[in-house]
Amino acid sequence: MIVQETYELNGRQFIRTYSDAGRYVVGGVPSGEYVEANDPAELGRTYTEGELMPAEDRMESLADKAEAYDILTGVVE
Repeated sequence: MIVQETYELNGRQFIRTYSDAGRYVVGGVPSGEYVEANDPAELGRTYTEGELMPAEDRMESLADKAEAYDILTGVVE
């Protein structure tokens, strides 16, 4: 679920947005996937909960892809 917390910094109101399930939040400007978003409150940005977990949970997949690339290009037999 998306969680939003309001806080003040240097006299300005900000909203911290994150997923309580540890997923990415999707949206913002520029639009993308974020572990956590911190925006000035007056901008009214909205986010949805993404399907993917943060990068450390995807590292094994990236390592597998790198190994496959090395095999295909002949770097590793």
